[in-house]
Amino acid sequence: MTAWVRSVVATASISVMALLAPAAYSLNHGPRNLVENGDFSANGGSLAGWTYNQNLDNYYWQAATVGTTDSASNGCFGTTCITGTEEQQNYLYQTIGTIPGKLYELSFSYDAGSGGMNELKVLVGQKTAKDIVNATQGANTYTVRFIAHGFDTKLNFLGRQDAAFSFLTNISVTRVHRAEDLDDDSD
Repeated sequence: MTAWVRSVVATASISVMALLAPAAYSLNHGPRNLVENGDFSANGGSLAGWTYNQNLDNYYWQAATVGTTDSASNGCFGTTCITGTEEQQNYLYQTIGTIPGKLYELSFSYDAGSGGMNELKVLVGQKTAKDIVNATQGANTYTVRFIAHGFDTKLNFLGRQDAAFSFLTNISVTRVHRAEDLDDDSD
């Protein structure tokens, strides 16, 4: 009886994992990026797959290509770009599918542009994951880890660059597999 129960549980576990695995892992290429158009290259350079505030008269996020690199660029001026009401904020966000309680890694490249006050505030769900203030010019890669709290996780980038334009690209979220994520047979 015990062997049959374990077999049924194991089969059910494998079936559930077969459904979840494609969302987090590609068998051919390792961890799969859960972000759509994280390099902003879709359609020859666009913000396809992203939601952004187009109501700003203040240089909201736009697609930009510098050399051969596609990115999201912003030149929003002033504190309201980050701390204002939702109608005032310069947001760029995407909701990705996640598994509650699992660990994920977010990485992105950010170039603050030249001069002036700049800030990129990165929120995962409602929590600030990274707040980059007055970064120097030049592309820098940032990485943060987070634990998902739901099946949908919102990635939100709030941007400000008072004197020029900043650039964001290569946004990636992958599942981090930990030893405690692996089920053992020690019920």
